Amino acid sequence: MGMWLYDDCKEMEDFLHWRGEIKRLEKEYLDIRTQLRDTQADLRSDPASEYLKAKVKYLNKRIKGIEKMGPRLAADQPLEIFLWAPPHG
Repeated sequence: MGMWLYDDCKEMEDFLHWRGEIKRLEKEYLDIRTQLRDTQADLRSDPASEYLKAKVKYLNKRIKGIEKMGPRLAADQPLEIFLWAPPHG
């Protein structure tokens, strides 16, 4: 960590690039989850549709891939709770 702003410009660029990638991944995850929810609702109304079954399978596969890249997206508890919450007991 540098003493002056100009010492940290490269670090800040790297951080901003990383943050942009995380936001893109989160947006894609949310979009796929929304598509999956809508497709599953359509599948409930038309359970014989092979197209909808294939689409649900494909979207589930994409969600699993994104969750491997960003495991905190699928975590039961947000990471911030483990970092900032007081210990139990």
